[in-house]
Amino acid sequence: MMMTNNSMVARGASLVSSQVDGQAVIMNIDSGHFFQLNQTASRIWDLLETPQDLASINRQLNDRFDVDPERCRTDLAEFIGVMQQKGLLTVS
Repeated sequence: MMMTNNSMVARGASLVSSQVDGQAVIMNIDSGHFFQLNQTASRIWDLLETPQDLASINRQLNDRFDVDPERCRTDLAEFIGVMQQKGLLTVS
């Protein structure tokens, strides 16, 4: 699926997460797999406590981090794609 600024991103089902030393640790209850996210990825995970569109996530990351907006959008879309493949995020 091609992501656009209006694509809605949400956490996947059957997941539990916790913060450990400023990083999100996620467990997929169905598979039993654990995932640990770095600081930036943990911020994205926190933002997705409620579903948001791609443009909103990108805007919030640009406000927090000193990054080129287009680079941020490209990296964000790549990250979301990987997380979607692992079953941690959904995109609609």
